[in-house]
Amino acid sequence: MKYYSIIAFVLIYLSVNSQTLKGEVLDSLTRQELPYVNLGLKGKRIGVYSNENGKYNFDLSKTSQEDTLIVSLIGYRKQKIALSRFFEKKEYQFNFQLIPKIESLNEIFILSKPKKYSTNKIQISTGNRNQTFPSSVPYGSEVAVFIENSKHKKGKLSQLHLKFKSIKDDKFKTHPTYYRLAFYNLDTLGFPGDLVHFENVIIKPKIKTKSFKIDLEDKEIPFSEDGIFVGIETIKPDFVKQTNSMYLTTPNLLYTHTKTSLKYYRFHSNVWHKQKRKSILKKKLFTVPFIKVKVAYEAE
Repeated sequence: MKYYSIIAFVLIYLSVNSQTLKGEVLDSLTRQELPYVNLGLKGKRIGVYSNENGKYNFDLSKTSQEDTLIVSLIGYRKQKIALSRFFEKKEYQFNFQLIPKIESLNEIFILSKPKKYSTNKIQISTGNRNQTFPSSVPYGSEVAVFIENSKHKKGKLSQLHLKFKSIKDDKFKTHPTYYRLAFYNLDTLGFPGDLVHFENVIIKPKIKTKSFKIDLEDKEIPFSEDGIFVGIETIKPDFVKQTNSMYLTTPNLLYTHTKTSLKYYRFHSNVWHKQKRKSILKKKLFTVPFIKVKVAYEAE
């Protein structure tokens, strides 16, 4: 009985002295709950996601009063909030309402005729399929891979093809993962720039998933004369109970090697960083997710 009394006391102590921020994230117009919203600290590798019902629970014990929480989701404007207002050791309730990005409301486009595309689609890949290997990526990480347009002609993406392989290591706990796709243009510094597609695309591969093709024909995702960045974010599913910072995610994207660095990375929608470290497998090359796209170019 004494043992159980101690446990009860500890649980009560933790609940009373915990410092958490919790609530839900909603669409400001429809008031609908928004799943898998990014809630991350500016400049730090700390963050969480809202669940399928838009609810979130953020542990403030590792934060400071100087920290800023950034709330973001594809297709919505970012929100920032200073954590200096949540300094007491208690549970805070705070709901976010994200404003949708409604594009081109104040612009009128007069098109003389719709764009026509060639029926012959060109396939482009980031590397060699015969030199691929699986790689585990932690939750909250996003990698953006540049797909170069060697033809320097305008077009649109018609298909995206990803490859997966499940891995397991007895030394580490293995958790299932989801992935989110995003598409960015190339900014003036060569980094991922503005989003060119505003739909929130979540991939939920099964453990045995080996290949995943996404039809983009009707999405009208532009493939500029320079090319496009494909962003792939690793998302923690609702049902995963993560108890340790050392873990593996699966199924894993297959990676390949390139001679030049084509990959940028960030954590919970923070600042992008260019990959500088070379592969431990091939020390003269860089690692990059193996991606294949099909492109339809504008008809001449």
